Amino acid sequence: MKLSRIHALMMGCMLAFGLPALASAQSAGAGAPMTLGWNQLAPQQQAQLAPLHDEWDRLPPQRQQKLAENAQRWANLSPERQQEIHDRLQRWANMTPEQRKQYRQNMHAFRQMSPEQRAKVKQAWQRFQSLPPEQRRALREKWRNSTPEQRKQWLRSGEPGPKRPGH
Repeated sequence: MKLSRIHALMMGCMLAFGLPALASAQSAGAGAPMTLGWNQLAPQQQAQLAPLHDEWDRLPPQRQQKLAENAQRWANLSPERQQEIHDRLQRWANMTPEQRKQYRQNMHAFRQMSPEQRAKVKQAWQRFQSLPPEQRRALREKWRNSTPEQRKQWLRSGEPGPKRPGH
């Protein structure tokens, strides 16, 4: 008999507290985006988002919706700009989870910078991008082979390469 009373009390509590909470959670979720299947995308959207095809079903619905909206806007861009976006998506799709995490951390750090600091970083990036591919490759290699302290010194100096001990 005690067990029945406990069950009845538990059911009463669940009905009194659980159902209203469940109803509010469901109504709050009613405005949440629904999963967007790959086949629901227009052919133009599929073409633009092709690099993400393999992971599309694992993306959160909000991200799927945002990407689909962006792909619609991208249709109005020049073919060159569309190709740039496609290439960026391809690079993202090729990244490992660790590389993506590092990218997100770098972007967060960039957003935390002052406008002046961001402008300096953008200028340095533009200078780097203007270098011939061989020089960019050499600088990347120097960066990879530098210690964290050498990297910090390099960044502070604004010079084209990290200083090596004895060089």
